[in-house]
Amino acid sequence: MKPLSLLSDWRLVWGTQLSRGWCVFLCVVATAAIAISAVALWRERRRGRARLLLGLRTAAVLLCLIVALQPRLEFGQVTVIPNHVAVILDMSRSMGVVPPDRGPGRSARALAILKTAEPTLTEWSENGHPVGFYSLGESLSPTSREALSAPPLGETTRLGEAVGELYERMAGRDVGAVVILSDGIDTGRLGTGGLDEETRKAITALGAPIHTILIGEKELRDLSIAQVLADDFAFVRSPIKLEAVIHHHGLSGRMIEVSLLREGRTLDVKLVTLRKDAEEERVIFDFTPDRPGNFVFEVRTPVLQGEALPGNNQHAFTLRVIRDRVRVLHVNGRPSWDERFLRSMLRLNPNVDLVSFFILRTDTDEMPLGQGEMSLIPFPYKEIFDEQLPTFDLLIFHNFNFKPYWVEPYLPGVRRYVEAGGSLAMIGGDLSFASGLYGSSALAEALPVDLSGIPTDGPGSQTTDDFRPRLTAEGRTHPVTSLSLDERENAGMWASLPPLMGINRVAGLMPGARALLTHPKDKSADGKPAPVLAVRDYGRGRTLAMLTDTSWNWAFPAAGQGQDGRAFQRFWESAMRWLVRDPALTLLRLELQRSDYRRDQPVLGRVRTLRPDFTPAPQVVVAVEARRVDEQEKIVRQAEVVTGAEGDAPLDLGLLPPGAYRLVGRATLEGRTVEEQSTFVVRAEGKELSDVVARPGLLRAMSEASGGVAMDGAWGSFSVNPPRKVRVGSVRAVEIWCHPLLLLLVVGLLASEWVLRRRAGHG
Repeated sequence: MKPLSLLSDWRLVWGTQLSRGWCVFLCVVATAAIAISAVALWRERRRGRARLLLGLRTAAVLLCLIVALQPRLEFGQVTVIPNHVAVILDMSRSMGVVPPDRGPGRSARALAILKTAEPTLTEWSENGHPVGFYSLGESLSPTSREALSAPPLGETTRLGEAVGELYERMAGRDVGAVVILSDGIDTGRLGTGGLDEETRKAITALGAPIHTILIGEKELRDLSIAQVLADDFAFVRSPIKLEAVIHHHGLSGRMIEVSLLREGRTLDVKLVTLRKDAEEERVIFDFTPDRPGNFVFEVRTPVLQGEALPGNNQHAFTLRVIRDRVRVLHVNGRPSWDERFLRSMLRLNPNVDLVSFFILRTDTDEMPLGQGEMSLIPFPYKEIFDEQLPTFDLLIFHNFNFKPYWVEPYLPGVRRYVEAGGSLAMIGGDLSFASGLYGSSALAEALPVDLSGIPTDGPGSQTTDDFRPRLTAEGRTHPVTSLSLDERENAGMWASLPPLMGINRVAGLMPGARALLTHPKDKSADGKPAPVLAVRDYGRGRTLAMLTDTSWNWAFPAAGQGQDGRAFQRFWESAMRWLVRDPALTLLRLELQRSDYRRDQPVLGRVRTLRPDFTPAPQVVVAVEARRVDEQEKIVRQAEVVTGAEGDAPLDLGLLPPGAYRLVGRATLEGRTVEEQSTFVVRAEGKELSDVVARPGLLRAMSEASGGVAMDGAWGSFSVNPPRKVRVGSVRAVEIWCHPLLLLLVVGLLASEWVLRRRAGHG
């Protein structure tokens, strides 16, 4: 630390060894002696002589007091310690606000104020007050005068924390004053409230006046979505409420549209009138999620003419939709043991919400009474397949022929349901697959098996032999056919199950389909082993084909052979979980650190890969894509990671432009291609812009607590603590009280007073 100057100096020091109490006592006695003398001389007729006597007495008493207190003069040198002045400019994004007349923004006006203050700043520097400049955003950072002209890009403003940071930066240096130029918007711990105890302590420790200059507008027009109140997750088909908090200024009386969008598609629109007596409106959207997954939602308002900031009129957020219970629609064409066992298993499962329809008779059955009298209830085909189908997670066609029941016009809707993320399982029998005329239906292209060229009846459509299905290479590790996580034990369990009876014939597998169980002898039309169980991903959904209606043999007959009889339940529960994409079956997992990032935060996370037995899968190459959530699904960033020995690897996508993103990961595990998705948002604006109206209260409170001055849009007459002086070098002392002349002067004064008093006739 360099001193400003080195000066000669002197000071008066009292050298008495008496305590403070004795010093006070001597001063009181001296004062009393002078007062008594004044009273005694009050009646003296010759006023001039009385004044002379009182003066001699006073001088003598004071000199005696000086001798008692033992004063001395000390001569030496002092140095003046620099007393720093900190000028802090708010560089957060709210300083980019412009007034309605489109004049200079807040940042430009703050720089203009600093320009007018240059003479004062120069004078301070020359008089022992070096000036330092700081920018205020997420933190307090030293900067130069020229760097303050950069665009304001800070995502937050922490005025309270800035005082503490300044005190730490000034440790070991004296602070003369602090000048803060800001709009008063605080997104730190102070928020919209007043000073807290921690900030007050920091102001006291700083020991300098804090002068504030408010940069704001007398009039402002702005509409912003301050926040959206929503849970982190929701349940499928359970109504939820999303509440949007809207701030408005200078737009009272206007009617606006507030829209709720899911991944770019409008779900709901509310009309809201901006009230004059309130600056906040709350809009509630009632929404029922129709399918599980991670989704990006957005609340949006129009950008009105003259708004201060158009960038705060939308707010994106992510919502994870999960299942509370799996809702299953089971449509059966004929009573059977297979239907009975499956419906009983689904009905007793507490995680399943079952709606079941089964046909007790067909149009070919003999009916002694009229059709109206024979029907328990009319088959609600329109309500099921046109209105309620999207509310189900899984649709099961169990040996069901659609032709007689007016369902054919709705099969294109069933196909679209699967494409959009639904699940379909078709179970065989004499009314299913080719026998059920599905080969020429709109649903044929969604099934895992190819029905082209297969007869609709007769031996060419079905077999009747007993057989034990064989696991394919794919089926040995697939979740649907994993009765045990151990591959050898799983194969043994399948080999020990009772045989099945007959399958529906098919031409082969559809593109992308996989056979998990095959017939040991029969071939399909393509010459490959005839599939017994096949699965397929179709669009965003999944389909399963069970080409027999005798899987109930894995329950009742198996129990009769001494087995536990639970293979039937394990198989169908696994099939259901795979069809509805239960997250517990996911072998590739994308775990992001957060779902909401600022524009200056890198997108970080981890990738995990698992084997079918859910142990870590090491050395797996995972390709990751970050796509914009819009109609085009544009790929913005790509990365490739390799998992380590624990089956995981860090993921770093770096900084991404603001927007909503879908993260897609792909890998090959045990010879199978797996894919996983997640969503996240990179926010263009943080809380800094949720309400951009300047707030003078906090700045004024800081100035009052520190003894500073609060100004509105102009530089003021700001005080600065005087520089501190520190004595350095050798000190030379001169004792005053013991000088012989002082003693002679005391004796002379007392003698002169005594002589005059005698001549005046005083005793």
